[in-house]
Amino acid sequence: MNKIFKFLILFIAVSPYTISAQDNSIKKETKFTEVITTDSLPAAELLKRAISWVKIEAPNYKKTNGVTTGSKAECIATFTVKPKELNPQCDYTGKVTMKVVIECKDSKYKYTVNQIKHVSNSGKTSAGSVDNIVPECGSMIMDDITWKKLKGEAMKNAGLLVANIKVTMKNEVETSKDEW
Repeated sequence: MNKIFKFLILFIAVSPYTISAQDNSIKKETKFTEVITTDSLPAAELLKRAISWVKIEAPNYKKTNGVTTGSKAECIATFTVKPKELNPQCDYTGKVTMKVVIECKDSKYKYTVNQIKHVSNSGKTSAGSVDNIVPECGSMIMDDITWKKLKGEAMKNAGLLVANIKVTMKNEVETSKDEW
């Protein structure tokens, strides 16, 4: 009886910590998403605009792996990044990539920018996902301040991408008609 009583007290004392540890293990992903309603535009027209956005070259970033399926268009946007210091302690020169998905329905569309990650050219200073508290290369190679600067630059680039999507989705796609 005494052993059961001790076990019960131990179980009750430890269980809140076990539950809170399970809650903290759920990772949150950095994601930019929004549903935008339009003025009675059919899904086909919105999809044309989304495809146009995927195909148009941008001066600040590159879009690769453009795919269209059903009512959505998606691609990978890549921004180049490099340290702004002359002799940086950590040379993280490389790219930040993010997945972009634009889903279209009648009179509305939804964009999602997620899977934001950094890959260095050398491979030694790759930080990985911006959701990481400590970069993949380790805090000894990339200090906390540098990692925060890199995350900030990635978020700024994602914001630029979102602004570009909104502008393109507002404008009508011009189709080239031959006058021959």
